[in-house]
Amino acid sequence: MPTPTRIDTAELELATAKARKKIDEAFALLAPYLVVLNEAERAAIPRAREGFEQATRSLCRAMAEHTAVATAAGFSSDAVLEDLNNLDVIRPLFERVEELWQRLADSRLAWSAEAWSPSLVAYGVAKAASEVNPALRTVTAPLAKIFATRRARGGEEPPPQPVQSPEPPPGA
Repeated sequence: MPTPTRIDTAELELATAKARKKIDEAFALLAPYLVVLNEAERAAIPRAREGFEQATRSLCRAMAEHTAVATAAGFSSDAVLEDLNNLDVIRPLFERVEELWQRLADSRLAWSAEAWSPSLVAYGVAKAASEVNPALRTVTAPLAKIFATRRARGGEEPPPQPVQSPEPPPGA
């Protein structure tokens, strides 16, 4: 496990509030230009292959000399180049957002682990101590659904899933 990450939570809260305002500003600026797909559209949309952008730019140049082929294919070099140019414009922002997303995911994972591990140990010690101090059962019983092992829960349904890093942004 990485080195514990003790930080000032109040400072993090302030920085997060400021960042949220900036993200809201960026969202307001970009929302009119960005595409929104529903789940079905995301699932159905074709995925471009790695390296397609350069190949597609070459195809656009070639189609300028073979307009009959472009027309027969319903191919508009201007529209395709606009899409490629749009990708070029958002790429640097996407890369920065992707980096921020990964740092948020790593922080969430690390802080969850840092809270979970000692809590699990404390629960285990309290559970063991409850054999000689029954008053501790009032502490451990409500926590068993989360902290107890499957065997200790009597093989009932699996415990809630661990906190996981969120999925990376689409296209990551």
